[in-house]
Amino acid sequence: MIDDEGVEVRDLDQAWAQALKAVMELRAEADGEPIEWDRWRLEATDSDGCVLFTIKLTHNLH
Repeated sequence: MIDDEGVEVRDLDQAWAQALKAVMELRAEADGEPIEWDRWRLEATDSDGCVLFTIKLTHNLH
């Protein structure tokens, strides 16, 4: 799944917070469906498409 619009943030800390929020939303949307989250990841990129960081959807959010 690719998000062509993205979210504009001021720094990496805000990007990380937005990424964690997106992961929580994806998990909530699944609402107990058996999804193999270990096969999913979220990549945050800059405006040139360079990957800044990656979060596996199995990442502990707390």
